[in-house]
Amino acid sequence: MDLERAFRQNWRQHGWATTGQPGLVAVSTGVDSMVLLALLLALPATERPDLTVVHVNHHLRAQSQTEAAFLKRWCEARHVPLVVRDWPVAQHPNTGVEAAARDFRYRFFEEQLRQRGAAWVATAHQADEQAETILLKLLRGGDLGQLRGMAASRPLGSGEVRHPLLPFTKGQLRAYARQHALPWYEDATNQDLVARRNRIRHQILPQLQAENPQVVAHLQAYAAQLTTTLAVADRTLDRELTAIVSHEQPLTGRVAPLLAYPLAEQRLLLARLIKWVAPERSTAQATLDQCLTLLTNPQRPTGQVVFGRGWVFEKRYRTFLVWQPEKFGENPPARFNFMVVLNQWQPVGNGRLLGVFEAQTSPTLPAAQTVTLSAAQLPLTVRPWRPTDRLRLADGHHQTVRRALINAKVPQSSRSQVPVLVTAQGTVLAALGVKWAVWPHRENATTYHIGYQPESVKGEQHE
Repeated sequence: MDLERAFRQNWRQHGWATTGQPGLVAVSTGVDSMVLLALLLALPATERPDLTVVHVNHHLRAQSQTEAAFLKRWCEARHVPLVVRDWPVAQHPNTGVEAAARDFRYRFFEEQLRQRGAAWVATAHQADEQAETILLKLLRGGDLGQLRGMAASRPLGSGEVRHPLLPFTKGQLRAYARQHALPWYEDATNQDLVARRNRIRHQILPQLQAENPQVVAHLQAYAAQLTTTLAVADRTLDRELTAIVSHEQPLTGRVAPLLAYPLAEQRLLLARLIKWVAPERSTAQATLDQCLTLLTNPQRPTGQVVFGRGWVFEKRYRTFLVWQPEKFGENPPARFNFMVVLNQWQPVGNGRLLGVFEAQTSPTLPAAQTVTLSAAQLPLTVRPWRPTDRLRLADGHHQTVRRALINAKVPQSSRSQVPVLVTAQGTVLAALGVKWAVWPHRENATTYHIGYQPESVKGEQHE
């Protein structure tokens, strides 16, 4: 199968074949990105996106200006829009230039996604680079998930980054460029063996290929198998975590249920928990062991393990948090957790009152919610909402409390302040102030009116 046909097939398999959809393609003028641009432009009209080329002039070498000028001429000749962004030399750091350049590029891509209403930006990472990435991660150490390499796509700002060339090797791309007389520029810095990736590219990977020419394909296959295996494992871990997590904002768990698992499973559960809220943070075994040592130390009822970038694992007696304290101020939001006393108003917090009244004793309650409850469903409790909480809808289906908060446009920083009202069995009757569950009227049960209102409207008629 020729490269154009294989590329088109891969593009379709990922569901990317949408006619006229605005998209960006990152072009450096190297052979990989020039081939990517050519392949995108070669897609059938019924599948071709509305492309804009984005290019960063890093000013890292003498030929940067030449490359930018070449790309401008090339795009103009083909009527392809081009946006060029300069990274001034004055902004270059003394160390960590490669990482800083990458951060600059992706901030630029994210900005262009917003400004142009584009759904994605395509980059030219290919199979050899995927193999290099896996080997780099293996050498550096860390969590197992890193050995999956790059995914076909990942979120970026308002859109996503796509990697359409991951199934194809450098050799295939060079052959296509030569066959179609595509011009490109070689980056001299790619030959610099000071950089670890370049040593892997020019020394280690060629030696592995000398031992087995299929090593790149094998690394890709292992990464695909690992991705599938970890997806299954993550679903299992997510189910187990529902018994551990007690609150989502900030993410709060209970110590005892976590420590009830064998040590190896504790590490897996804790790693998954951290990835829920801080996917970029390290879950290396040393980090996880620090957290578990803190949790199991009876001499330290409180304490912290700092991950960096503001992320903290914090033990608070019988609970623990994975959070960024500065996002919540000095302390996390107030907790709601109390049993409801029937036929009287109770403060819930945030200046609100809750009242659950039997129908025959109910005061005048504007916008009251009516529900029938059996004695077995009492007492009712107000508590923080959990990721597994669901509200029954009028058609008998259910909606998660999380989705109800999102649909109601409750700001993420305020979602932790929304309590839920639940029965003795944990059935959610309401996300207070946001949405009521809909339960059918039942015979041989007591009818209750539920009021939820600001303290300021409470008058004598409600006493």
